[in-house]
Amino acid sequence: MFRSPSNVLLLGLAACGGPQATGRTEPTCPLDRTVVLSSQQDVARVAGCTVLSGLAIRTGQRLDLAPLKDLETVQGDLVVGPSVGLETVSFAELKTIGGTLQITSNNNLTSVLLPRLARAGRIEIEANVELRSVALTQLVTVDGSVVVAGEGSLQVLDLAGLTTVGKDLVIADNPSLTILELANLASAGEIRVSNNKSLPLEVVDGIGAKTTPP
Repeated sequence: MFRSPSNVLLLGLAACGGPQATGRTEPTCPLDRTVVLSSQQDVARVAGCTVLSGLAIRTGQRLDLAPLKDLETVQGDLVVGPSVGLETVSFAELKTIGGTLQITSNNNLTSVLLPRLARAGRIEIEANVELRSVALTQLVTVDGSVVVAGEGSLQVLDLAGLTTVGKDLVIADNPSLTILELANLASAGEIRVSNNKSLPLEVVDGIGAKTTPP
């Protein structure tokens, strides 16, 4: 029996179960709620997003955040913790956090690297057991307060680009802190740099010498 080319094509599609899926899942980028990351599957669901309303990382396992390399803006808060197993927080393209960057109560977190973050509403970094380095080198403006306190293992805090803190700047009770990059600070509310016993006195004395109230 003769079969036309179109009939052959239809039969072929039927045998294969219809058109084949590409295997690529489009990201889900909700702007009406905070995205919570607890597993690698949660990370995969928002891979490719450039904007999120809010982001919270609360997990009991190691997470690879590299799939979020396209994330540029978090409109609300970016909250990291509590967590166990998470070792590194890095967002290569993140530029703006409209709310608070809060990093608290992470047992295994050792480093935070946000190389392109330029503006945040507020920063809170406290009570992270193993945190050794925080690098926010391009951060220029924080509308509210900056608080880095109670970090027993923190050795390096790099805020080299920070010029303006809208409210208080508090860097306190970090006994292992030896390197603090904050040379460009020009405007801040109350400045309190205290009980950082490994920080050279000349660094402490130099902070705030050229600053004015916001």
